[in-house]
Amino acid sequence: MTPTAALTELRAQAPLVHCITNYVAMNIAANVTLAAGASPAMIHAIEEVADFAPICGALTINIGTLSAPWVEPMTAAAKAAKAASVPWVLDPVAHFATPYRAKVAQDLLALQPEIVRGNASETIALAGGAGAGKGSG
Repeated sequence: MTPTAALTELRAQAPLVHCITNYVAMNIAANVTLAAGASPAMIHAIEEVADFAPICGALTINIGTLSAPWVEPMTAAAKAAKAASVPWVLDPVAHFATPYRAKVAQDLLALQPEIVRGNASETIALAGGAGAGKGSG
């Protein structure tokens, strides 16, 4: 499928996209999702993620501004999406920077995202190599 055909199909479906993303990228993610023709929902409360993820067309999880209160909702949303065959994307931002971040990224990776989105350093480190410790690697 060509990129144009894929975008046309996406816009025809106008999916709801569940975004658990970092504070820095939240507004950008919402605007890009809207511009692509989908509808973003920035839902991260543990009380609702497991009910919400299955009704979406996709889920994205970005650990950029990782904090303990968000880890349980990220995990619950990924499990619920997987159980409902909703594709999900993991963005393991700087997962190699601290042991806590690395563990969270590995735990989420074990839930089998359809896509891992990362820069070179993140991708190499997630595969077991040494991350460069900066964005482009």
